Amino acid sequence: MSRRPQTLLIAALLVVSAVGTGFVGVVAADEDPRFETDVAEPVIQPGTTQELTIELTNDAADRDDRVEAAIDVNATVGDIDGIEVLSSTRDLGRMGDGATRSVTVQIDVAADIPGGEHRVPITVKYRDEDDEDEVVTETVYATVRVQERARFEIEDVESAAPVGGSGTVSATVRNVGGETATNAVLALQSGNSDLSFGDSANARRFVGTLAPNETRTVEVDATLVDSAETREYAVDATVEYETEGGESATSRPLSFGVLPLPEQTFGVDDLASTLRVGEEGQVTGTVTNTGEETVTNAVVLFEASNPNVSPLEPEVAVGTLEPGESAEFAFDVEVSDAAEAGPRQFTLRVQYRDTEGTRRTGDSIDAPVSIAESRDEFAVSPVNGTFEVGGGGTLTLEVTNNRDEIVRDVSAKLFLDAPLSSSDDEGFIAELAPGETREVTFALSMAGGAIDGKTYPASVDFRYETADGDTLISDTYEVPIEAAAPGGNGLPLGAIGVAAVVVALGLVGGVYLRRNR
Repeated sequence: MSRRPQTLLIAALLVVSAVGTGFVGVVAADEDPRFETDVAEPVIQPGTTQELTIELTNDAADRDDRVEAAIDVNATVGDIDGIEVLSSTRDLGRMGDGATRSVTVQIDVAADIPGGEHRVPITVKYRDEDDEDEVVTETVYATVRVQERARFEIEDVESAAPVGGSGTVSATVRNVGGETATNAVLALQSGNSDLSFGDSANARRFVGTLAPNETRTVEVDATLVDSAETREYAVDATVEYETEGGESATSRPLSFGVLPLPEQTFGVDDLASTLRVGEEGQVTGTVTNTGEETVTNAVVLFEASNPNVSPLEPEVAVGTLEPGESAEFAFDVEVSDAAEAGPRQFTLRVQYRDTEGTRRTGDSIDAPVSIAESRDEFAVSPVNGTFEVGGGGTLTLEVTNNRDEIVRDVSAKLFLDAPLSSSDDEGFIAELAPGETREVTFALSMAGGAIDGKTYPASVDFRYETADGDTLISDTYEVPIEAAAPGGNGLPLGAIGVAAVVVALGLVGGVYLRRNR
C-alpha cells in the first residue's frame, strides 16, 4: 500500500472517532479547584486526645476531567459536638490537579460522644491561579467513626476516710457506651503515698455486668497518713471487661479525686481543779467532739509527767460522741506532800473508735490547772485545856473537817507524855461533812509532879475514810494542856494557916478574959 492511502485511512479514523464522541473540533477546558477528603484511619477513641490525619486532594468529580491549580492553600479543621480540635490552621501551598496533602491535627474526643459516624468540617481557603487577588473559601467534610462499645465514667465519689485514719471510699461506675460489658473489674491506683488502699497503693473491685447507661457502686478501704492534707488525692482507674464478642478489653484511663475527711479533733472546756498539796482532789471538765464524724467508745486519758501527781484512774469513759456533742469527765488525782503549789499543765487525750471500728487516739490537749497550798485535814482545838496538878478529868476537843468532801468513821487517838496520862485515849466520830465541827472526848490525868502554870503538849491524830472509800491517817495535831494548882474538898493550906491564927488569937483572948474577971 502507498503512503497516501495510509494517510487517508488514519484521517478517516480520527474523524469517525471525533464524531462518535461528540467533540469534533472541541478542546476540553480545566475546571475550578475542587477538594475531596479521605481518612485512612477513621475510627477514633472516646475520652482520648489523639491525632487525626485527613488526606485533602484537589481533583475533579470526573476522573477524566482536570481542575485548575489552587495556590496558597490553607485548611482549618473545625470542632463539632464531642470533638474539639486543638491544632491551628495548616498551610498547604500550591495544589495542582490531583495533588494531595495530609492535614494532621490533635483532637480531644469526649468520653460521652455517641457511637457512629461524625462529619468533621474542613474550611479550605485558596487563590485561583487565573485571578490571584481573589480568595476562595469552601467547606468540605471528613467522616470519622466512633465504634459502638462499652465506655465508662467515674461519678459520685464519696470518701469517709479521715486524715490519720481509715475509711471507705465509694465510686460509682457508669457504662456510657453502646455495648454491654461483662465481668468488669475496677482497678485503682493511688498517685500519692499519703493515700493507700489497705497496705497497698493498688486495689481491685469486681463490678460485674454493666449494660449501656447502667451504674454500679463499689467500695474500697482507704487509709491516710497523719501528715496527709485535707485536699483531693488523685486516683487512676481502669475498667477491665469482656466485650459482647467475648474479647478482653481495657478502658481508657479514668481519674478521680479522693477528698479525706478532716482529722478527728476534740476540745476541752470548763476545766477545774480541787488539787491541793498532800491531798486527793479532782480535775474536771467537758470534752467535745469538734470533728465531723461520730466516735464510739471514747475514753479521756490523763497524762502527768510530775511524779508527785498521780491519777488514781488515768482514764474516764465518755461513750459515743456525735459531732458537736459533749460529755463531762472527772479524774481523782492524788498530790503528794512533796509537791509544790502553783499552776501546772497536764495532758489530756481522747482515745476512740472511728467509723470503721479502728481504735485511734487524738492529738494531745493541754490541761492547765492549779495546785493549792497544803492545809490540815482537820482543825483541832480544846474545849477545856486546864487540869489540876495531881488531878484529872475529861479532855474535850472540837474537831472541824477542813476537807471539801465528807469523811466517815473518824477514829481519834490521843498521845501523851509524862506528867500526862490517859486511861481512855481513843475517840470516835461517825461522820463529818465539809466544814462541820464535832466534839471528841478523852480521859486525862496530870501527875502530882506537874508544875503549876506550865503548859504540856498532848498529841492527837485521826484515822478516817474518804467519800471514795479510801482509808487515810491525818497529820498529828498538838493540843496545849495547862497545869493548875490543886483545890480539893478541904480548905487550902493558906486557909488552914489563917484559921490557926484566928483560933490561937481566940484562945489567947479567952484566957485574957478569964484572968481579968
